[in-house]
Amino acid sequence: MIAQRSPDNNGPLTWLGNFPVYVSTVVAGLHGVALILSALAMAAGSEALLQSLMFSSDSVSRDASLWQLFTYAFIHTPPYWVFLFELYLLVVFGREIESYLGRSAFIKLYLILLLAPSLFLTLCDFIGWRTIYDGSSALHFGVFVGFALIYPTAEIFFTIQAKWIALALLSINSLQCLALSDYQSLAVLVVDCVSACLFIGFQQGRFRFRLHQRSQKNQPLPRPVARPNAAPARGDALDAIDPILEKISRHGIDSLTPGEREHLEKARAQLIAKDGGS
Repeated sequence: MIAQRSPDNNGPLTWLGNFPVYVSTVVAGLHGVALILSALAMAAGSEALLQSLMFSSDSVSRDASLWQLFTYAFIHTPPYWVFLFELYLLVVFGREIESYLGRSAFIKLYLILLLAPSLFLTLCDFIGWRTIYDGSSALHFGVFVGFALIYPTAEIFFTIQAKWIALALLSINSLQCLALSDYQSLAVLVVDCVSACLFIGFQQGRFRFRLHQRSQKNQPLPRPVARPNAAPARGDALDAIDPILEKISRHGIDSLTPGEREHLEKARAQLIAKDGGS
């Protein structure tokens, strides 16, 4: 879709015939398997198993169920047509991000989008906000936001640019969460969008964390470097006339700096005065 590529791109992991398999493709396959397992667990009446894998701020903060920080995104419940839209966002736009940033950077982005919401909700538990969350809709929307930040003017649906589609989807999802009073889903959506903006901005060099500035405050000031062939500011002008004469003999009088010419004129004036006095 997009022609621009990163010089650090590692390319696809492998090929299935003529179809390239990227990290985003593998992750989409894992979510597909998780969808099937979730559906089978619901059909078998194993809601307790699914609940143990969903994110619960109370379970994470009090029972140390740390696996829920990751597994919540692989619990998929109906309606499944929303999941198909998520896979489209991940496979198509995740591949473009991976091609632009490189494989390792895409993995970092995905892990950040996966962990940032659950860690944020865990911190909210300490101020009394208990939450339960599952699914990957905000996670994969964050992937699309990352694409829109890299290629804001890319035309996607009916020649509409990516930045406007991302803004429209963000507005619709936010209004839906507000209408349903689903504030935890709204918080997850905002955290993933902000995380995508910060990560892409950092990768593109829009800002840098300058942690070394604090350590440089107590560093001694550098010594001034003496300029070669510079004329002395004070003292007898005849004291440093030899280097200037040598420079004239090697490179000509046009090579002298304004300061050296002034020094040469002072030396000439001193010689004239000295000869006249004698």
